[in-house]
Amino acid sequence: MDCGRAEVYAAEAAAFEGTDLETIRPFDEVADAIERVVSLPWWPGADVRVTRARRDARSSSARSEGDRAVIRLASDQTTMATAAHELAHALAGPAAGHAPVFLAAYLDVIAVITNLDVSDRRRHLHVEQLRRALEDAGLTVGARPWPAPPDSIGAPIAL
Repeated sequence: MDCGRAEVYAAEAAAFEGTDLETIRPFDEVADAIERVVSLPWWPGADVRVTRARRDARSSSARSEGDRAVIRLASDQTTMATAAHELAHALAGPAAGHAPVFLAAYLDVIAVITNLDVSDRRRHLHVEQLRRALEDAGLTVGARPWPAPPDSIGAPIAL
């Protein structure tokens, strides 16, 4: 059983609802952002492949396939928030579910993905929104077993 799943989803809604992180974007734009994150020297996770989910899929997912993670994005979930959520699964390991180590990965990925665009960096805005929402939901963020992401990330990308 995946303890905390409903609470994580509620925290996401509280943190990101109404923000541009929840705006549906073209698949290629979201896939490109994911690929940019995993190509950074900081990325401590497995190789990641991004693909479209089946047409009838109702949700996105991250799964292990051998030594790589495969992120499948559902057509109505091509958002930066979903990209960050699924990347966090890839970083923490899909078997971690929504456990405290996943929450640490989620905060780190939000910090990276919302700061890729040098002309529109969010600094810690969305990280703090998510951290507060997780705390309000009674969830505990675990310790990260990987290095913290750097404060300054990448070159320009359009979000």
